[in-house]
Amino acid sequence: MSQDSPAHHFLHLKSRIDEIARDCNRNPEDIQLVAVTKYCSKEMVEQVYEFGGRDFGESRIQEGIEKVLTLPEDIRWHFIGSLQLNKVSKAVQYFNLIHSVDSFKLAKKISEVSIQMGIDIPILLEVNTSGEITKHGFTIEECREKFDELNQLPNIILEGLMTIAPFTTDEKVIRRCFSQLRELREELRVRAKDPLLFCHLSMGMSNDYSIAIEEGATILRIGSAIFK
Repeated sequence: MSQDSPAHHFLHLKSRIDEIARDCNRNPEDIQLVAVTKYCSKEMVEQVYEFGGRDFGESRIQEGIEKVLTLPEDIRWHFIGSLQLNKVSKAVQYFNLIHSVDSFKLAKKISEVSIQMGIDIPILLEVNTSGEITKHGFTIEECREKFDELNQLPNIILEGLMTIAPFTTDEKVIRRCFSQLRELREELRVRAKDPLLFCHLSMGMSNDYSIAIEEGATILRIGSAIFK
């Protein structure tokens, strides 16, 4: 195996994640690594799959569908990009978990489409913890206010929250975003239809995953550290 291959980077990253988890007294098995395959070839994905990768993330619907239809059926596909209302049907049909539900309007549309398809779709609520105007997502206060309504939407399964920290070298700023998401999950969990299912914190990417693990991330979304 080449040291420049996606498979090598994937295995090295898995080892590093396990190490960080153990250092903060967490079970590494409680952390899912989603390999983000944006702009990656099918062959690159297959390399990671061959060495145990089963969770892959896409931020573009059409590119994701092409991979879903040509790669092994036991892959769990995560949609992590901004989701337009006119693409909801395809997202619900082809993806196992939608991370980026950033408004009540979008959640309601996902619910309506899921009813029509006769399926339940797991989702995460995207929260803008940094307050940056360039980022999508509920504010923390909006999430609190809308949570009971979101909780009542049929055919969607609320499995947790997602956030994107600012791209900065200031670890305190990054840590604050992640800790706010964790605290919000704990606050909302008691109001969830199924508190045990409302467990996920999707946070942490290639540049900040170690902080995310320390703050309780259950899903990491990592692309460039694998597909260099």
